[in-house]
Amino acid sequence: MPESKTQPQTSSKSAQQQNPASHNKLDTHHKLHTQLDSLPRPQIGVSACLMGQPVRFDGGHKRSPLLIDTCSNYFDLQTMCPEAELGLGIPRPTIQLRRFESVVKLVRSKDSQHDLSEAMHDYAVQKVEGLTHLDGFIFKKDSPSCGMERVPVFDNRTGMRDRNGVGVFAEVFKTRYPNVPTEEEGRLNDIQLRENFYERVYAHYRWRQLLSSEQMLQDFRDFHKNYKLILMARHDVSYRQLGRIAATANKHNLHQVMQEYFSLFMQCMGKVPSRGQHVNVLMHILGYLKNCLNAHDKAELLQWFETYRQRQVNRITPLVLLQHHFKHYPNEYMAQQYYFSPFPAELMQPV
Repeated sequence: MPESKTQPQTSSKSAQQQNPASHNKLDTHHKLHTQLDSLPRPQIGVSACLMGQPVRFDGGHKRSPLLIDTCSNYFDLQTMCPEAELGLGIPRPTIQLRRFESVVKLVRSKDSQHDLSEAMHDYAVQKVEGLTHLDGFIFKKDSPSCGMERVPVFDNRTGMRDRNGVGVFAEVFKTRYPNVPTEEEGRLNDIQLRENFYERVYAHYRWRQLLSSEQMLQDFRDFHKNYKLILMARHDVSYRQLGRIAATANKHNLHQVMQEYFSLFMQCMGKVPSRGQHVNVLMHILGYLKNCLNAHDKAELLQWFETYRQRQVNRITPLVLLQHHFKHYPNEYMAQQYYFSPFPAELMQPV
């Protein structure tokens, strides 16, 4: 195995291997990326202040370079600010979640008698009905309207603060669309959480395309088949359960089966796999090349797997090397796996 800071060198011999069959096959990911490029982009809702819009209580914003400089190149971002759209004004008095005995209300920070709970809830219920097209939502953390989790809740009697609240608008959205991926801008600074969010958004996006298919039964089966390695990396029990559900689908029960399937599928996708779980999948993939590669090439791949496990590189590194081998030894099943291409490669952290 490699030393703690030593990375294996890519074999020049493997890079020079040729196989005439490779000229008759698509690159492992070319077909999948071509499919993505031919469709409208994934749709993501975003708290407007994160896109640099001056809609905060003080007339300021919380511009996110990640969203503006990166995500906007791959997603259609739909901005909204519940507080501004409710008509609270810019600038406006600050608001907060406050606990009155067992009831949490949305009130003005300096005037707890000014209760905005019902107005915000009614606005949110009406607003989310027009958001059926979204594949994800990125909320502003800590916001009493948009915070996804751990929003400050102040006790009306003691003034003590607990971080156990959810923004009013975010709660309504998540209740209405439990299968739509949601995140906060702060959590997206974590590479694993960010890539998991991208992965879930593109899964939801592909599912929406499936729902308009003219050959839905076959495309549903293909969807499950193409996500097998991604599901395998997350939870073996759910992976097998989803397989059993998919196997029961026919033209008579398809919509019911798909509804059951997708709910469990998105729950499973919400789990962030460990590096060890990914290495297990990489080893499984290597099995498809066992009769093609020589001992040196196999050892090289195993070194890169271990280097990834030790957090010296990110997953894209061993994936690119596997792609290289499948280019020379094409495998139709692997060519269809979204594990290699869960979202555009440009969004995957290279180091």
